Amino acid sequence: MPIKGVIFDFNGTLFWDTPFHNTAWDRFLENHQIELSDQEKNEKIHGKNNRDIFTGLFNRSIEPEELDRYIDEKEQLYRDICIKEQQPLADGAIELFDFLEQNNIPFTIATASGLDNVQFFFEQFELHRWFEFEQIVYDDGSIRGKPNPDFFLKAMEKLRLQPATCLVFEDSLAGIKAAENAGAAQIIIVNSTLNDYDQFDYPKITSFREVLRLVQFQSNGKEKI
Repeated sequence: MPIKGVIFDFNGTLFWDTPFHNTAWDRFLENHQIELSDQEKNEKIHGKNNRDIFTGLFNRSIEPEELDRYIDEKEQLYRDICIKEQQPLADGAIELFDFLEQNNIPFTIATASGLDNVQFFFEQFELHRWFEFEQIVYDDGSIRGKPNPDFFLKAMEKLRLQPATCLVFEDSLAGIKAAENAGAAQIIIVNSTLNDYDQFDYPKITSFREVLRLVQFQSNGKEKI
């Protein structure tokens, strides 16, 4: 079935910032005297929402005010690194956005990032050129984290499309499983960190310029939910 809509994860997918997050997490973990292996970081951190992350890191329930303090601490470390590095969006992303717009194919972002970071990304990358802020799905504290399908199901609802007509771009193991659980028609793995994806039989790309040879898009019109 041709693809009628596209959902992008953001971190590690549209913005190859995994090293920035890793550095910020390393500094946060050092501040709190927590040691994790790279494998443990993949399992406990990448692709998950903040409540799940910090509950797992501290192995206990986290009260809302404490959670907010931890989030602010880590994300400020991360944003400072982003500002310093000035890294652009992933190769070919803007060209793909333009193609989707020109062909009236709706698209949005479903990210485990919180509101402050999403606002930061909109400012840094001028995302308003392609995205409506109200269409973005982000961690507002009410959505179950990946690998639960909720982020992608909500994005599909915002696009007013059936899961069986949507393409999802992801990089994290939890995110790929979330897209599967949401029933996405097609999943493309963005291999931004040279992870081991052998368990998944999906196309893998290192540039969004590769997408058009992998996907059959259907222009104009939507299959309503």
